[in-house]
Amino acid sequence: MTRAGQPSREVAQRHLLDLRDALDAIRNNGRPHLDSVAWPAGLDRSILDGLPLEVRTRNCLLQAELMEGDSPLTVWQLLRLQSFGRKSLRDLLYTVESFLNECVRIGSTDPQEAGEPNKRTPAAPKESAFSATTAQAPRTPWESAGQLLSPLLATATELHGAKTLADALNPGLTRLAGRMGIAGAIGAIRIDRLAKGTPGLASVTLARLALTLDAASENECMIIEHRLLRTPPTTLEEVGSQVGVTRERIRQIQARIERNIHAALGRGLRIIAATLKEPLGHVVSQSELEGRIAELLPAGQGLATRLLRKALLDEMGFTLDNGVFLDKQATQELRNIRAEARRLADDVGLVDEQRLIASLPNEGWRRFWPWVRERCGLHDLFGSLSLRDSGKARVKAALISIGRPATREEIAQMCGFGENKAGSHLSVIPSVVKADKDRWGLKDWVDDEYEGIVGEIIQRIEEDGGATTTERLLTELPGKFGVNPMSVRAYMQTPKFVIRDGWISLANTSSIQLRDLDDVIDGRDHGGAPYWTFAVEDRFFDGYSATGVPPEFAKALGCAPDAGERVRIDNLPDCAELSIRWPLASTTGASLGYLAEPLEHLGLEPGQRVRVTIKGPCLVELSADDGNPEESRTSEADAILERMMQRRRVL
Repeated sequence: MTRAGQPSREVAQRHLLDLRDALDAIRNNGRPHLDSVAWPAGLDRSILDGLPLEVRTRNCLLQAELMEGDSPLTVWQLLRLQSFGRKSLRDLLYTVESFLNECVRIGSTDPQEAGEPNKRTPAAPKESAFSATTAQAPRTPWESAGQLLSPLLATATELHGAKTLADALNPGLTRLAGRMGIAGAIGAIRIDRLAKGTPGLASVTLARLALTLDAASENECMIIEHRLLRTPPTTLEEVGSQVGVTRERIRQIQARIERNIHAALGRGLRIIAATLKEPLGHVVSQSELEGRIAELLPAGQGLATRLLRKALLDEMGFTLDNGVFLDKQATQELRNIRAEARRLADDVGLVDEQRLIASLPNEGWRRFWPWVRERCGLHDLFGSLSLRDSGKARVKAALISIGRPATREEIAQMCGFGENKAGSHLSVIPSVVKADKDRWGLKDWVDDEYEGIVGEIIQRIEEDGGATTTERLLTELPGKFGVNPMSVRAYMQTPKFVIRDGWISLANTSSIQLRDLDDVIDGRDHGGAPYWTFAVEDRFFDGYSATGVPPEFAKALGCAPDAGERVRIDNLPDCAELSIRWPLASTTGASLGYLAEPLEHLGLEPGQRVRVTIKGPCLVELSADDGNPEESRTSEADAILERMMQRRRVL
């Protein structure tokens, strides 16, 4: 301002930009947005006394006591006045525009020099987004073009970093200028000289916001700090207690402040935000975005600068997540990436990382791959990508990292847990098989999967049409899978197989020869029920089974060959059932499992003996065997003698 209430040329240009949204809507015969600026902040309304307003317009402003002051007014504030309609709004906007255009044209600050008070400027035709800065009566078309291009070029400098006219031209015109031999000359024309100090859109928007905030009271500035800039915002109650008013009053003041700020920012905020965001995309690093905003806004942390920075982030729809800004579309893209990872996952949740990276929306996303991987909840297991950090995923990832068939010990050492745990995970992964008796590998790595000695014997029997030679087995299996020949021979001699004249085949379960039950049991109780005893071992409390159960005892319990049954404990109904298994190919006979819980209920310790008494099919009684060893031997001898006497009587 050079005189009270009267703008300089530069300030008049900024005021015209403030009015641009409302003027464009009026020229298009539309209704301006209610938040559009109808009176710019900082323009003294005392100038209205010297402007040729319609009588109705002037009377409405007088009655509302709006002929003085310099605070901004929105379309909504004016249209709510009694008798102030769209005609009065058009009258006010065109009159003020005419006055400001004249100030821009002649650079005058005197309202009497700026135009005769009794002459009205006719409504201008529809113009471009920067039409508000066009002079009322340019002397030449080049003057008109210059007044249009000055704010455009100044804004291009702010938002795109353009320094010369060549920087602002599109690539097609730049190539044409090169063909015409004038590219160098155009590149030498600096925008700052063409614009002659005309402010860009960002500068105008910031100045307009600063003027609005300059009119704010100390309490209003505190509300802006605590409610609009702080994250998370201070509660209404806390701010109210500092100011000394109710929370409802704080809410009302905040609503009024937000309306004023919104009016001050106008359409400029949307244009700046859209222009900034277009080259950045939907996901951008915190340093890149904040650096771009820092280039645009002046240094310092003034209230207007901080508020405009936050408004730009909100308008662009960005939220900060661990050093990266992303918008709603980026959030949806992350969900799509996570879904694609699940689609690509294998049987344990491992994901082909290169295929997943190739599925990303564009190259920009690849720059943020570590962040994307973390944001999608994916895990890096020994160089493999996984949906979850599970035991199965770990052992397979460890195997892939080793890159060859490996032992349980190698895999367990890399995974950080025991060999038994590693083996239990490996045995249930469909894509992992045994390469030999000690090593595991991926199914794609192994031509002939090792199925155990029994499985390999059966495989070769089937390959040879139902019988194969013992020589083949004793030669081929140790050589191919590294098993001991003595182990092969031991399994060949189990009830699972029959050997005749150097040939081995599968046995018929109906032809299996079993001894008399009384020949294998440890005795009978007072009711004649057979029982078998075994010694308690530490490993039973860790889930291991008791082996060496006589097959005859398993059959008496109701278990068939190569099968298993659940066995109830008659005297311990609250305990889980036992299991009885009778594999014909076992070198240790049948087995009794799930012993830990009943042994603990009986209070038995390693070294003590347990008596298993058959009470019926799949029903036993479990108890401590406290019999005297000498009495047991005598009883056993008496039982054998009694069986011999019975057999003699039969004969």
